[in-house]
Amino acid sequence: MTDTGLQMTMSDVARLADVSRPVVTMWRKRPLPGDDFPAPITTVAGRERFDALEIAAYLRRTGRGNVTVDPEDVAAHATLAQVEGVPPTTLVAGLTSLLAITSLTGAMLSELPVREVLALAAEVDPGDDALAREVRGLGAALPTLVAHAERLADASYSARAAFDLLVAQQVQRGLTGLTPIALRTPAIDLVARVARAVVAEAGWQSPCLVDPTDGNGDLLVATAEAMAAVQVPTVSTVPRDTWTARLVRRRLLVHDLPHEPVTVDDGGDVVATPAGDGRVHVVQVPTAVQARMTDADMLDLVGDLLVQLADDSRVVVIGPASALTDAPSTVEADRARDAVLRGGRLRAAVRLPAKLVVAAPRQHLALWVLGPAPGRVPIAERTTVVGDLSDAVLDGDAADDLVTDVIAGLGDPATTRGHAYRFCRPVETRRLIPERRSLVAIPSVGAASGVTRTLADLHDARQCRVLRGTRVHPDDLVPTGRTVVGPEELRGERPFGSRAVDPLSFPSDYPSAQYTEPGDVVVCGGQQGVAAWVDREGGSVVLSPARPVRIVVDPDHGAPPLVPDVIAADVIAAGARGVTDWKRWPIRTVPKEHCAALADELDRRAAHRAALLAELARHDAGTTTLIDDVIAGRSTIETIPLPVERRRDIATPPEGTH
Repeated sequence: MTDTGLQMTMSDVARLADVSRPVVTMWRKRPLPGDDFPAPITTVAGRERFDALEIAAYLRRTGRGNVTVDPEDVAAHATLAQVEGVPPTTLVAGLTSLLAITSLTGAMLSELPVREVLALAAEVDPGDDALAREVRGLGAALPTLVAHAERLADASYSARAAFDLLVAQQVQRGLTGLTPIALRTPAIDLVARVARAVVAEAGWQSPCLVDPTDGNGDLLVATAEAMAAVQVPTVSTVPRDTWTARLVRRRLLVHDLPHEPVTVDDGGDVVATPAGDGRVHVVQVPTAVQARMTDADMLDLVGDLLVQLADDSRVVVIGPASALTDAPSTVEADRARDAVLRGGRLRAAVRLPAKLVVAAPRQHLALWVLGPAPGRVPIAERTTVVGDLSDAVLDGDAADDLVTDVIAGLGDPATTRGHAYRFCRPVETRRLIPERRSLVAIPSVGAASGVTRTLADLHDARQCRVLRGTRVHPDDLVPTGRTVVGPEELRGERPFGSRAVDPLSFPSDYPSAQYTEPGDVVVCGGQQGVAAWVDREGGSVVLSPARPVRIVVDPDHGAPPLVPDVIAADVIAAGARGVTDWKRWPIRTVPKEHCAALADELDRRAAHRAALLAELARHDAGTTTLIDDVIAGRSTIETIPLPVERRRDIATPPEGTH
């Protein structure tokens, strides 16, 4: 059998040597004396490729990298050079099929003639549900790929490990449709833990894990492995003939998981499963074959699934927070989510941190757990557990506590309300429906006042407006004129009042600029630091990216339960916790009956503080003058009057305050 050669990209070299990608670039730019980095042998899709064996020899010879590289390790990190006439997806399908046959039979395929390899594929997969077609489709490339599959299995110590590694590599290289939906390990592990806990809570002895979509199998395999110590579940997937569906069935064969097809009707919809059959549906949206689904499409998929399922079924859903928890972005998404919420089966909704999606590290995901509606509980008393982990780290302890919080939402009202939550809280289910706002910003059960809501939620509810700052050309900033407030002033990098704009020319040069009003809170976020300041006088120009937050008084309902100083304090506190996005800043509301009194008291305290700072400035100036006068001989210590300990003109807080 002829070897077509193994190739590696720069990223492959980094993985083989167990170093970061920039380190490999540094090796190329700074070669060792007399030992240059191997030259690329070709370029594919704009990426240089290197001979894998040359790379391995270079690493062994120079000692570079954090691991000792053996020739047998190369295959696990390299790419088989393109076989003429065989597309990359066909190569991946063929290699995974050959690895599956090796795992199932233990046969040394390289020792068999081509016809026997084909016969073995037909024997393993008589119904051509997973791999027979893929092996036949390799044609003349079959001997080459058999040899490569054997190298992969040897390098990974088993055909199963080689299969999983190969799939993971193709996701990283973007050669398959799996890349857009690929999740990082913490997200996969969390779903597996939740699904396992759902099965335990239901008391099922013979569970069945179901993926009713055309998924990639990550969640099913991880959940089955998480449950393996206690029970081996049956796994059920859709009987579609797509590339991804067949890959999933091969994965299940390799992992020796019992499989049965999901029952679907002529239109492709999932047929309702019988009650009490122990099925938990594990769903990821968007799906592998519909990676560009809108929020409304994803919610419709979940809603349609619930209509088809038995009343006591459980569903675990992971998908974009924009669809599952955040304020709906469109009317269609709002209607689709409303339809799910009104069914009464959403028992937990949690917003997750970013960096859980391989292809979209800034995207936030969310988790839904749906179970039987609490039929014996009056509708007005039903609760749903919600939580916002946008800025948390899903390590082992945090994931365990989150799972405990979520499962508490599946219990009876006493269990749900009596649980000691770490990340989540119970909210009245009826309050999730009426308003187009974030589900995780809904006040807790019994929280009549002192509620915390995100700044974005308050903006969407029109209780405040988060305005844009103005971009002013540096040449238009002058020492005196109308006051300018920018990030430098807010962060203490520049004194307030040190920059201004010309009050005569500025309005005509910047006609869209807005000035602050008394009580506006000027804020800034970002990686450089979070800061906030209450502008009590107004009339300032806010430089972008800083922005003013303005409390909005409703003509019918009056002022909202917000106080400027509370907003500023909460913004600064959020920044100290590392929350840099203004939309995620949690803001405490104030009981309406105390808003006016608290605002007046804070104004008095601010005036008192300003007077104290002014007195301190005068004191420091007097100290400087004293030093200069004594040294210059203009005065002596005896002739200088002692300072008054307390001036009568300093504003003081009223009696009874602290």
